[in-house]
Amino acid sequence: MKKIILPLLLLGFHLAFSQNTGKVNGVIFDEQTNTALPGASVSVKGTNIFTISDDKGKFILRDLIPGKIFLIISHVAYEQMELPVSISDHNNSFVNVSLTVGNRIGNEVIISASKRPEKITNAPASIQVIGRKDLEEFPGSNVTELVRKVQGIEYTRSGVDDITFNARGLNSAFNNKVFQMVDGRNTMAAASAGLALFNNGSTIKDDIERIEIVMGPQSALYGPNAHNALFNYITKDPRQYQGTSVSASIGSQSQYSTRFRHALQINNKWAYKITGEHAIGKDYEWHDSVYAGNQNGNTPFFGSAVAIPERIQDFGFRRSRGEAHLYYTLKPGEDIIVSGGGSKFTRTQVTTGTHNRLENITYGFLQARFVHPHLFANVYNTWGNLGKVLFLGNYTRDFWNRTHSSQTIGPNRYLPPDSAEIFATRLGNYVTEKSQRVNADAQYNYHFEKAGLLLVAGMAFQKDMPNGYGLTLIDSFQKIRTTQYGAVVQLDKSLPLKFRFISTLRLDHHSNFGNFFAPRFGLLKGFRDGSLRITWGKAYAMPSIQNQYAGIGRSLFGNASGIYYIPNGTNIHNTEDYRTTTPLQPEQVQTWEIGYKGNFFRKLYIDVNYYNGLSKNFISPSRSVGGRVISVNGILVTHNPAIAGSIQNDTLKNASFSTFFNYGDVRTFGIDAGVSYSYNKHINFTVRYSWFGSDIKKDNPKNDANKDGYVSAEEKSLNTPQNRAIAIINLQNLFKSKLFVNFSMRYVEQYEFYSGSQIGTVAGKGKRGKIEIPGKPPLIKNFDWGPLGGFTTVDLSAGYKFNAMVSINAGVTNLFNCRQIEMVASPSISRLIMMEIKINVPYLKKQNSLQAD
Repeated sequence: MKKIILPLLLLGFHLAFSQNTGKVNGVIFDEQTNTALPGASVSVKGTNIFTISDDKGKFILRDLIPGKIFLIISHVAYEQMELPVSISDHNNSFVNVSLTVGNRIGNEVIISASKRPEKITNAPASIQVIGRKDLEEFPGSNVTELVRKVQGIEYTRSGVDDITFNARGLNSAFNNKVFQMVDGRNTMAAASAGLALFNNGSTIKDDIERIEIVMGPQSALYGPNAHNALFNYITKDPRQYQGTSVSASIGSQSQYSTRFRHALQINNKWAYKITGEHAIGKDYEWHDSVYAGNQNGNTPFFGSAVAIPERIQDFGFRRSRGEAHLYYTLKPGEDIIVSGGGSKFTRTQVTTGTHNRLENITYGFLQARFVHPHLFANVYNTWGNLGKVLFLGNYTRDFWNRTHSSQTIGPNRYLPPDSAEIFATRLGNYVTEKSQRVNADAQYNYHFEKAGLLLVAGMAFQKDMPNGYGLTLIDSFQKIRTTQYGAVVQLDKSLPLKFRFISTLRLDHHSNFGNFFAPRFGLLKGFRDGSLRITWGKAYAMPSIQNQYAGIGRSLFGNASGIYYIPNGTNIHNTEDYRTTTPLQPEQVQTWEIGYKGNFFRKLYIDVNYYNGLSKNFISPSRSVGGRVISVNGILVTHNPAIAGSIQNDTLKNASFSTFFNYGDVRTFGIDAGVSYSYNKHINFTVRYSWFGSDIKKDNPKNDANKDGYVSAEEKSLNTPQNRAIAIINLQNLFKSKLFVNFSMRYVEQYEFYSGSQIGTVAGKGKRGKIEIPGKPPLIKNFDWGPLGGFTTVDLSAGYKFNAMVSINAGVTNLFNCRQIEMVASPSISRLIMMEIKINVPYLKKQNSLQAD
């Protein structure tokens, strides 16, 4: 027996080690720029054989069995390619591969849905992409304008340059429930309001490769505050996009923007890029109403109660920004990237009160990253300086009252205009703040190929260090610091019959709010060129630093861990009768979704998604409480004497303060659907539609935000149109691929909007807003300019590319100048025209031989 087995074993080893094999190598290029594409993935279809192109776009696959194979080649933001290759014994096959930017809908490769490259039709989330072509064809510098065409996003514009977003209802005039990232960096403002910067950040249009927008709860992967939607900006790699570009945009409302970008790969180790922009413009000359004079009946010396126009002396907006990035390659696929940048801007802002005039607000960051195919490490610091923020409502009222006072002496005496201007712009009517935030995170991934399992694990840390100078925050004598840290594990398992299961588990800890668990689960079924998905996820939105530590006028306080106060009617010596407010909790949402995304017959693309979510613990508008404050979150404060009440017979009377509370238990549901049809390479049609519904109209006592025992119309408001739609026609590659024309028609259904003191309703249009409450005095609001939406507008854009270096674009929004009001306390957005000329000087250094070894 042994005599038989031994020869068989020797024969087996001989066959195994003498089997003839071949190899294939090549270079991957960008078809448009003809530059090498590092980081492209190359795999053999039907096997686990896989590699990544190096910094020169080169790749090599060895030990391939002779015969015909199919290479699958993909790169983020490019269309995936399937390439047949014949492998011969002991021979080397060489291929040149040119990838095109992902112009064909549904063929893009994205990274935001599960933190790994994957085709958009295989993503386990509802995700949309604003790609390189969209950005290059847009004539302005405010890329947020492009979001109006994105499926599922509620787009609101309050002026020429001020654009905000929401997703899945329950919007606000001061919304911080969408999360913005740039190159792995949290770019939410470091200031206490915690708003997204979007067009006021440091990244210019010309350096953005694409914007990936993920709808729904994303806290499982991205941490707290990735609540309603994630906007992930990916900028251009200087090794892939070399050269110098200079752009100028000019348009109506005195808009002008000049931009530049310069990028260079010095050698195989070093590369860099620098960018910059200066933009100016003038907003619509529109004034909201402010109420002055004897409004409360106790200041007759200010004259009769009047409604007067907001006192705005400067309608201009200005913005300067820039960035610098240095890339060092340790070896192909391993980079150290150091980046820094900043912006400075001035504009007018809508709030839940009136308007703020923001003067010389600055933002800055410094970031270091380590990038490896299996490891990503990231540390960065973000700075925010509010410069000078003027509360226009207070400023207008105080200026009017002091220039119309009948008194000649005393604190409320008449002041001439110059003196009244100084008084009305005093500290308190304007505020400032200088805050910073430190973040660090790391992520590891490993693909267990034989098991069909991808592991992603990560950790994150954040420390907020606000400084309100004792004006807006309770930090007069004690610094405020909050910390968050978390850990996440994601398992992505391939199953038979093209099924795929994703499980993500995340645990976060906040120094004020404790531990929070944010899971996400998804099951996908793949088809030929698409997938059906069912997902469930949970997310949290932490209260902003203002919600936690506000001390505005020492009458509006934050409520992170409770406000200790003396209630009215309490004997001040009976400390056992003192009370503490119920502390805030993070807002939470949990949502399940079912959706399909894929191509039919190659020309027809369908993207449909249904979601059903439960939202709890909304942060209420400021609510009045009867009493005198002693401490906030354990920090001693001095209550504003004007509303601190009086003590009579050791009993406190007539004191009040305001703060924030949680409320709400609302189920929301809706459908986002889109269909695109490519008639040929020149003509593409797209229709997108969104429907939104909720049970908020029911008289649920949990939705009684002000706890007055009645769920008012304000507390039942969706703040979202029930129906939205857009139709788009793209005419591309005309006149030898030099000309394009884009046409779109957008519909937004009429809807009512309530947010703090702001109101927009059908019944109250043209009058001062009020909320009726049975058996009680009405709640008085600002002027009611009527409901939002109720419009259909048409946009048109076109462009011509003279050659590889020079192109021009032009665009018109609201072509027929329809009434288009999208936010409370805002004007109608009339016709806007923008034109751009761009000069691109490519890097012309002679390429070394790219033939792989």
